[in-house]
Amino acid sequence: MSSLVSFRRARGYAPLAWSEEGGELLARIHALALEKGPGHVAVFDLDGCLFDTRPRQVQIFRELGARAGFDPLFRVTVDHFTDWSLRTTLDNAGVHPDWIEANYVAVRSWWERHFFTSTYVLYDHAMPGAAALVRAVHDAGVHCVYLTGRDETMRPGTEDSLRRSGFPYDVARTTLLVKPDFRQDDTEFKEGAIEIVAAIGNVVLYLDNEPSNVNLFRRRHPESLVVFVETDHSPKPVEPDVEIPWLRSFLLGPV
Repeated sequence: MSSLVSFRRARGYAPLAWSEEGGELLARIHALALEKGPGHVAVFDLDGCLFDTRPRQVQIFRELGARAGFDPLFRVTVDHFTDWSLRTTLDNAGVHPDWIEANYVAVRSWWERHFFTSTYVLYDHAMPGAAALVRAVHDAGVHCVYLTGRDETMRPGTEDSLRRSGFPYDVARTTLLVKPDFRQDDTEFKEGAIEIVAAIGNVVLYLDNEPSNVNLFRRRHPESLVVFVETDHSPKPVEPDVEIPWLRSFLLGPV
């Protein structure tokens, strides 16, 4: 099955959806890290890649629900998030369309004020198996770079999340790169960061859940293993290049 067909079929988070295809890809990543070792670099995105952001969003919704008496927001669970649209999420949760229409501006405003903060990233959950994979890559001697669209104000919470979740950090061969300015486009920032990453070492692995980002890295590093992590992503009309393999779960086997 081609990556393009897989992309069109898969939608939303499925962190426990182990498959033989995914297991083979993870084994390939492990082997690549052992083969390359010191002097090489692996790059990992955070939101929707190593971390599941849905618990952060549920917490934001429930706090507003309690604060404003918006009881329908308590319907929302992690399973209702299928894309970046809050309207779709509320609809998936069975919230009445009239309620959504009447209160959407308030919900969206509250979400935007809290989602992109250092405090609320602490509600994220590491994707099952993600920390173990990054540790294995790091243990092989590869420099691990966390390249995220989060901005500098979110650094403290991000660092705390990495530590709490067992990702290698505050040790040799680890780097966290965040946007200097919240307003900067994520892909534009990552394009500029390519030179910073390349200065660290030879990039051999890149994982991201945004199609435009994986396409960008594949163009700039065609010799690297670039992996599209299928969770959720922006509504941009971009699909991963057909040659890019996709990954839905970091698990090495079924659970």
